[in-house]
Amino acid sequence: MKDHGDRPATAFIPFDRLRSFSRLYRDYMARFERLSGFYARDWRSPVDRQTAVAQAAARPRDRETLVTVLREQQVLWGADPAADAQVERLLDPRSAVVVTGQQVGLFTGPLYTVLKAMTTVRLARRLEEETGHPVVPVFWLGSEDHDFHEMSVATLPGPAGPEDLVYRGHTMPSAGNLGSVGALVFTDAVLPLIDRASACLAATEFSRPVMDAVRAAYAPGTSFRDAFARLLRALLPGSGLVLMSADDERLKRLALPLWKKDVTDPEALHGPLAEVTARLEADWHAQVRTAPTDLFIEYGGSRLPIDREDGAFRIRGTDAVYDAAGLCRLLDEETGRFTPNVVLRPLTQDWLLPTAAYVAGPGEIAYFAQFGPAYAWAGLPMPVIHPRATVTIIEPRVQRVLERVGLSMTDFDENPDTLFTRIVVAALDVDLEARFAEARSDMGRTVDTLRTVVQAIDPGMDSTVDVTRGAMDRELDRMRERVLRGLRRRESELRSQVTYASQSLFPGLSPQERILSPLWFAARFGPGFLPALMERIDVFADAHHVVDIDD
Repeated sequence: MKDHGDRPATAFIPFDRLRSFSRLYRDYMARFERLSGFYARDWRSPVDRQTAVAQAAARPRDRETLVTVLREQQVLWGADPAADAQVERLLDPRSAVVVTGQQVGLFTGPLYTVLKAMTTVRLARRLEEETGHPVVPVFWLGSEDHDFHEMSVATLPGPAGPEDLVYRGHTMPSAGNLGSVGALVFTDAVLPLIDRASACLAATEFSRPVMDAVRAAYAPGTSFRDAFARLLRALLPGSGLVLMSADDERLKRLALPLWKKDVTDPEALHGPLAEVTARLEADWHAQVRTAPTDLFIEYGGSRLPIDREDGAFRIRGTDAVYDAAGLCRLLDEETGRFTPNVVLRPLTQDWLLPTAAYVAGPGEIAYFAQFGPAYAWAGLPMPVIHPRATVTIIEPRVQRVLERVGLSMTDFDENPDTLFTRIVVAALDVDLEARFAEARSDMGRTVDTLRTVVQAIDPGMDSTVDVTRGAMDRELDRMRERVLRGLRRRESELRSQVTYASQSLFPGLSPQERILSPLWFAARFGPGFLPALMERIDVFADAHHVVDIDD
């Protein structure tokens, strides 16, 4: 089998042709002017990008502490001289960063995780070329999220369609949660999942190096955070992507002024946030429901939100209550227990980093539309919110199905059985639906003719005529369904092909990139495929990438 480390062919589809993306996101990509009031900068504007780099570099930050922590973290997650060199560039006061982030999902989660990393590396290069400033790509590991159910699943193609591999090495408590998932350590329960992943990938000659990387990263005794980081680095070797986790207490202490402001000045933040949210909901949608406070705390083994009630602060579900001064003292004394929520997290990120641009997925782009007031409240310049590349990869077998049925990728965004029926009916020499519609109309006219005769004999039999007509319609429907079943049986091979293509392009009726693991593509097309795809994506494209793989 060929290693597709060469440059695969790429085409583009406008987002308006893809039903899986929200109207807000489609407008952001194609009609930014409609949303420009919600964002500080136009991601398409070279001038806005250059200004963002200059402003990010100019704001004072503790670069020494940042670099010290990042040096240690890069060593922890495997040698990468290119990433080490990028870390050192952050000591340059002219440097800025392009950053993205994601939860530390099992086996790196869906393909879009790697696409975010790819876009970040490529965009950092482009901004450096545009501005002359050193621009460093950074991946923020979402290791402090507590959504274990979401992060414990990876999906690979299986014999019967997409197969969820679910890690069950930890039991969810009856109340609360398991705390920050990134700190959880894999037990031996991960080993059967690795074996199952290997079985799903066994059909290719490239699966062994991919699974070697998985086994090296996900050994029992390794945390979710460290396993994720090591595998992501293995999938994009030498990319220069700097991996960063904010669960280091030294970094949290740098963020304390911001976090204390959330405690002492919440009204100035949440009033304007509510106003912007209402404006968004009037024409699009609000992605995030804001809360009166934006901090979580590790408490009793769980990660719990801190609620504000009548000027006091209560750890949700407990009797622990603090006033503002007491909570600020706790922040000073036990900083490591605290983590930011969805509103405070990007502010914390940009407080620590000289962020010129954030590479965001469709959902993140929507919630950043709400966050303009939050950046003003924090005294931070809002970075360019740059869309990550969205991609569908079409393998040769799927491409042959598209050619056979004469349809495009977008036609497969529906139930496979419905699509298959539409295909076989369209291929008939006669217009089946038209013939059945004609028969239904003819029967209706016949019954209406009889209605006149029947009413003349017995006016009370009018309802009997209606019942008869309904029964005839139902029989016609049953006949149509029997004909369709016969067609489906006759075209069983085509049905299998259409189902395979549907499960590849829109598994579970969701875009491929949101479901399937990048392991499948690395094993199917070779270890050079993902790095080659990174070089191929167009970071300024305002359309969806469609990547065709040749035989």
